[in-house]
Amino acid sequence: MLGRLLVATIAGMVAWKYRESLSEFVKGNVGPAREQVDGLLVTAQQRSETFLDRAKEQISSQFGSAPEKLSAGPWEADREKRTG
Repeated sequence: MLGRLLVATIAGMVAWKYRESLSEFVKGNVGPAREQVDGLLVTAQQRSETFLDRAKEQISSQFGSAPEKLSAGPWEADREKRTG
């Protein structure tokens, strides 16, 4: 009994705190919530594009040095490892 009363009290407090958002949602006017989600998605897209660009740069720089090491031959690459 006490648990149900506690749950009802907490649910009432949450409903009171978010009453404006809930009333807009019930009326079908979810504009502010949709705008917030759109903003979050745009931010996530920008961050993922930045991370992908960095990864592409790192991969191309690593592949860029690979032909130089391959053209030197196995003996030169082995010598670089020992001296480097």
